[in-house]
Amino acid sequence: MDRNPAMISLRPARHEDKPGILKIASSTWEGWDYVPLFVDAWIEEGGLYVAENDAEIVGITKTTDLDQGELWLEAIRVSEEHRGKGWGFRIAREQLDLALAENPVSIRLSTADVNSASLAVIRRLGFILYAEFSYFLSDEPPVSSSATQSVPTNKYDIVSVGQDKASNAWEYITNSEEYKTSHGLLPHTWKFYDWTPERLTELIERGLVYEPVGSHGLVIFIQNRYAPGSLELAFIEGEENVLDLLVHFVQGKFREEVTEGKFAAYAAGARKKGLIRRIGLKPHPRVKKVMVFDYPLFHPTGKP
Repeated sequence: MDRNPAMISLRPARHEDKPGILKIASSTWEGWDYVPLFVDAWIEEGGLYVAENDAEIVGITKTTDLDQGELWLEAIRVSEEHRGKGWGFRIAREQLDLALAENPVSIRLSTADVNSASLAVIRRLGFILYAEFSYFLSDEPPVSSSATQSVPTNKYDIVSVGQDKASNAWEYITNSEEYKTSHGLLPHTWKFYDWTPERLTELIERGLVYEPVGSHGLVIFIQNRYAPGSLELAFIEGEENVLDLLVHFVQGKFREEVTEGKFAAYAAGARKKGLIRRIGLKPHPRVKKVMVFDYPLFHPTGKP
């Protein structure tokens, strides 16, 4: 129940709102909030909203169109002095109404299994659990116990995938256990996109997709949203005879190319979880699951 009947209005954020936005972020996640990293870009691109009460900024939230109506909701925040009043739900409800008015293809969001307050709001709004991912994180690059640790990754029998191999790579992804278990989601630092051939093409263009020479296998990295000098492992799969090679290659890439931040990966299926453990990444000490929720939409066809 809303314990405070005060009026709250949501409006697009402006540059002059930045001090109020940063003040709210400074008291979120013990000062380690990611919002300050994106606030300027979010104001420019649109979709960042501030919640006002009597002309005071009391909350924020962000809606992003990932691709042609694929809406992603994140960063719901309430100022410290106004928490516990039910305002988070009211902000989320208005954000959802604005999203629905855009006639989207999908509306999704994610949260940690330990975030009980967010889970209560999400379920009250009518979102349905869509997929669950284990979250792996390490402060140090994974270390190989084999002699390959000293071998540069450009000496491996692993090469970048070109656009001429995109269709083969796409078929490999869609036939994988991870694709099926994750319901076709591509993880990217707490955002989860629909895997599409176009997204694979973008990753190939950035030089982030690799395959072993003469064998079936695939490794895909993605840049961490919070730390541009860091990589996440987006996908790994291969024939049994090349799995050790792929594992050592990932370890080497992490050592060579990550200059800041942490080493992260998300996995929905048992096979990818096992490979991530072989690489040396460990489950997050507190977050056991990252939960992705979907809002049930009913389109003119009558189909969800």
